[in-house]
Amino acid sequence: MTRFNATFDIACRPVGVGAPVLIIAEAGVNHFGDLGKALALVDLAADAGADVFKTQAFSTDRLVSARLPEWRQRMRPKEISFDFLRAVKEHCEERGILFMCTAHDESVLPWLDQLEVPAFKIGSGERGNTPYFAEVARRGKPVILSTGMYTTAHVRETMDTFAAAGCRDLALLHCVTSYPTPYDQVNLRAMDTLKEMFTGPVGYSDHTDGHHAVLAAVARGAAIVEKHITLDFDVPEAQDWKVSAGPDDLSHLVRQIREVEMALGSGEKDTQSCEAEALTWALKSLVAARDLARGTVLAGDMVVAKRPGDGLAPSCLADILGRRLKRDVAADEPITLALLDP
Repeated sequence: MTRFNATFDIACRPVGVGAPVLIIAEAGVNHFGDLGKALALVDLAADAGADVFKTQAFSTDRLVSARLPEWRQRMRPKEISFDFLRAVKEHCEERGILFMCTAHDESVLPWLDQLEVPAFKIGSGERGNTPYFAEVARRGKPVILSTGMYTTAHVRETMDTFAAAGCRDLALLHCVTSYPTPYDQVNLRAMDTLKEMFTGPVGYSDHTDGHHAVLAAVARGAAIVEKHITLDFDVPEAQDWKVSAGPDDLSHLVRQIREVEMALGSGEKDTQSCEAEALTWALKSLVAARDLARGTVLAGDMVVAKRPGDGLAPSCLADILGRRLKRDVAADEPITLALLDP
């Protein structure tokens, strides 16, 4: 099996094992061809703390054949120019967020070369488009690829194509191409399958109508998560808004992703620093069950375990039973070794 790099950099930002989750805010075509709206979507992503703002570009006639006139009609208003894309990229730079763009046909790739994108994102719709994969791979930059509609056989074929083209900086995103995806078909465990067959970073591109699948993916070890964003909802003849976060919830989602990421921890089972106070109040120690006179030989009913845990642990009970008290001991007073005859 060809080994892809477990970690690589996108514009000096590490992606993969041991690196923070790369959060992609996918604007897609939710600008609807309006530059002002596209720039506002950049602001939405940047203000929320996402790592990457991503959009999509295409030539409608190269993307959709004349056999699908309704789809051509839907897509044409969302077609953008190079100058549009350049303005979006410049605004991303001003806002300090990485810019990426999915090229849905080869004619857009030279635009992305001119804009010096730090990595290429390939959508699920390119499944089986091995000439396109090779064309992207030969550019020598990292590639993030969504695998909606893929089987394991398609994944292997795609990996082989990129490997043959010399690409080692490849990330695979589990994805389900349905807007929205029913929760019983999200199939997050497919990320585990990808990890078993692929050595590079594995992530998740979300098409659900909520947040919890994204958070669950982070908890399962996603190195990258992608969530659609929008400013407009209930848009006719559009579908991305159905699976998008917006001004009311994107920042909340990003914050939760970071919190889940932190919550994963190191994996080592040890006492945490925040538990220092609880080591006293929450644990128990051995105390006298009632007033006990000097000379009493301790029996089981004379000693109980109670909070706080600042004395002998209950596990020491066997060590003190049968021993004689050197002095009177009041009820609830800790039993210490100093109180006992040898």
